[in-house]
Amino acid sequence: MSECPRTADYLPWLDTELRRDPYPFYARALEEAPVSLDEDGAIVLTKYDDLMHYGRLPSVIIAPEWEKAGAWSVLLDAAIGHDEPNHTRLKRLTSKWLTPKRIREWVKITEAVTDEILDRVDTDGVIDGSDLAVEATHRTICHLLQVPDDEIDEVRRHMRQAMPMLSAVPSPADIEACTEAHIYLQNRTAALIERSRAQPGSGLVDDLLQAQDRGELTEAETLATLLFFYFVGHMDASYLISSGLKLFASRPDLFETFRSDPDSRQAMVAELVRFDAPEPVITRATTEDLNIHGYRVPAGTTLRLMLGAANRDPDIYSNPHEFDHTRPPEQSRNLTFSFGSHSCQGRLLAEAEIKAVWERIGARYSRVEVVAEPEMMLTDASRHYLTLPLRLHS
Repeated sequence: MSECPRTADYLPWLDTELRRDPYPFYARALEEAPVSLDEDGAIVLTKYDDLMHYGRLPSVIIAPEWEKAGAWSVLLDAAIGHDEPNHTRLKRLTSKWLTPKRIREWVKITEAVTDEILDRVDTDGVIDGSDLAVEATHRTICHLLQVPDDEIDEVRRHMRQAMPMLSAVPSPADIEACTEAHIYLQNRTAALIERSRAQPGSGLVDDLLQAQDRGELTEAETLATLLFFYFVGHMDASYLISSGLKLFASRPDLFETFRSDPDSRQAMVAELVRFDAPEPVITRATTEDLNIHGYRVPAGTTLRLMLGAANRDPDIYSNPHEFDHTRPPEQSRNLTFSFGSHSCQGRLLAEAEIKAVWERIGARYSRVEVVAEPEMMLTDASRHYLTLPLRLHS
């Protein structure tokens, strides 16, 4: 392993420039060090084909990585934290809520909430795009779950506290903040379960509780699954909505195309998902020795799979750093919502929400303007808009 390039020479996780714009760093790693050795012994992979191959091996698993995630280890009891066969067992219990037919139902909520928000905009057109994106997507998830949507600000605040823990290099303060945030996250989730027990309905929470009563779910699995949907379910979609609005502000031609050409809209969503991954890295663990391009990788090694880098792999995408929604189908695929059995089952809903919010804005306004520098919370592992001050022009 001594010959393996050092990750720190290419991807310095704490570097403020890498966190602000990781793509120049990814490009250099893709060219010079597609496989590298991190300071904690992890192997970092950047190439699309390597992620697709090594990330899908039966000997490469996910559970050990959640065990190291501090308070986020609660998700060991959700589908996202399980390997087979329990991963598929848990995923099947929620998949019927995310079929194309059900998504068409949920996205009507996204549209209605977006219209409600836009009705509140003053004649000057000023709005915070990040607030809009979070409210529209979180309230959609709450409707799916059939739980109250009255704590959006608290949800957002505590998620900001909790997410930096997932960095490759969390600080002691990040770990402590995540632990504190999870007191709220888990108490809120337990309260929602208690509410649904007392006031049964017909949402996903009720479905999970019925499965638990039948012995198909443990109490811990119910809590972890609900926590994931309620707190995490809006995050990637809301980030991408904001990212797209910022792109439309800098590229008015793209917004005009989106508004005037309905056939282009899904391709624009897919290209943005490739172009700006909200969570640009996932981790896995090896259970057998591997040989990756001549480097011996012992069992028990962490693999850092750089989704954001793979999404701009020049061996897969022509002009990978250009936003181009006219790419051929074979270049529209991406890894932002993961891959294999662990691909995100909420991907179709997220993409539908993104499209719906942009469409409702495009139906009323012809131009998007950024009126102040957005505030962002950025780590090597996740990207979040805190503010996105916009003016919407009729």
